[in-house]
Amino acid sequence: MNSPLPNVNWNADNMKDSIEFGNADILFTDVDDTLTTDGRLLPETYLALCRLAEAGISVIPVTGGCAGWCDQIIRTWPVRAVIGEGGAFYAERTAAQTVSWRYWEDELKHRRDQQTILEAVAALKLDFEPKLATDQPFRYVDVAVDYNQQQSLTPEQVAAIHDALLAQGFNVRQSSIHINIWLGDFDKSTMSLRVGRELLGLDTQALQQRSIFIGDAPNDESMFRSFPMSVGVANIRKHLPIMTHRPAAIVSQRSGLGFAEMAEAWLRQRAESGLK
Repeated sequence: MNSPLPNVNWNADNMKDSIEFGNADILFTDVDDTLTTDGRLLPETYLALCRLAEAGISVIPVTGGCAGWCDQIIRTWPVRAVIGEGGAFYAERTAAQTVSWRYWEDELKHRRDQQTILEAVAALKLDFEPKLATDQPFRYVDVAVDYNQQQSLTPEQVAAIHDALLAQGFNVRQSSIHINIWLGDFDKSTMSLRVGRELLGLDTQALQQRSIFIGDAPNDESMFRSFPMSVGVANIRKHLPIMTHRPAAIVSQRSGLGFAEMAEAWLRQRAESGLK
C-alpha cells in the first residue's frame, strides 16, 4: 500500500489520486471539531459512522475528552473502543451493558498526578485567571483548561499557560477547545498502538497498514506522525503553521461534514474494489 503525498487537497474529483484506502479496515478518529461541528454531532456525521461500522470498519475515537464523555460514546455509538483524555485510558464493551477500562498506568497513580496538576494550575501567577473545563469533574487522569469552549483566551494567554506548565515538567497539548495537561509518557498515538496490540492483535506495522486517522488540531500531531494514511478536516488549516507533523491529505469541508466527506470516499473505494 502506497503512502499518500503530503498536504494534498481533497475534493470530490481527485480523492482517489490523493490517498488509496486499499484494504484499510480500522479508523482512528478525533472527536471535538472532527466528528462534532460547533459542539454538535450532525446527523450526516453519525450516519457516516454507522455506515463505516456496517461496512466492517473498526471505528475507534481518540479524544482529549473526559472519561464521562467516553463512557457514553462506548455505550451508545457504533465503535470498537474509545481512547480518552489524550491516551490516558481506553474503554471497550465486554458485554451488552458492561464497559471495561484499561489505564496507561495504575489508576491511583493517575489520580495522584491529577491532583498535583490541579494544584499547579491553581497556583499559576498570571495576570488573568485560567478556568478549568466544565467537564473537569468527569476526568479520571488529566486536567483541562478551557480556552475556546465557554472561555475565550487570546493566543498570548494560551501561550502563557502552556509555557508556565511546560516549565514545571508537565505534558501540555492544545486541542481545538482545551489546553490538556498530564503526567506520564502516554499520548494519543502510544495508546492507539497499545489498543492495536491488546485489542486487535496487530503489531505497529500491521496496524499502520490497516488504519486511517482523521483529526483537526495540534494535539493530533502524534497520530499524524504515527499513521501514514492520515486526513485532516478543513478546519485544521489554521493550525498548520505551528504543526510539525501534519495530515497527508485534507478534505474540503470542515469538522463533521469533512468527516462524512472522507467516509463517503472510503466507502466508494471499497465498493469499487469489491469490498463490502
